[in-house]
Amino acid sequence: MPINYTIAPKEGWQVYSSAQDADGRCICTVVAPEQSLCSRDAKSRQLRQLLEKVQNMSQSIEVLNLRTQRDFQYVMKMENQMKGLRTKFRQIEDDRKSVMARNFQVCTAMTWFGVFFLNYIF
Repeated sequence: MPINYTIAPKEGWQVYSSAQDADGRCICTVVAPEQSLCSRDAKSRQLRQLLEKVQNMSQSIEVLNLRTQRDFQYVMKMENQMKGLRTKFRQIEDDRKSVMARNFQVCTAMTWFGVFFLNYIF
């Protein structure tokens, strides 16, 4: 239900609607020239110019929103790729530790065999 009251009679503007933020501050007010004013009046021209600016801003916000969505999708894709790389690095590190453990066991076995063989010969 629109609010219909005049801001100030001498200004020639009529408030049709407004919105408030969570703290009760006015963040948006919809105004129009009073109905008694002529369409060629300066207030009507101001209103048309204001409407054009609002439309331009709306288009800019739409473009910005599309860019933001595209950038967000890119970031999410990169995050998934980073998770995949992290998993591969962990696998490589686990494989390296496993190979090192096997090599240590082989070297230890060879050392014991070598000691045994040398003791047997001498």
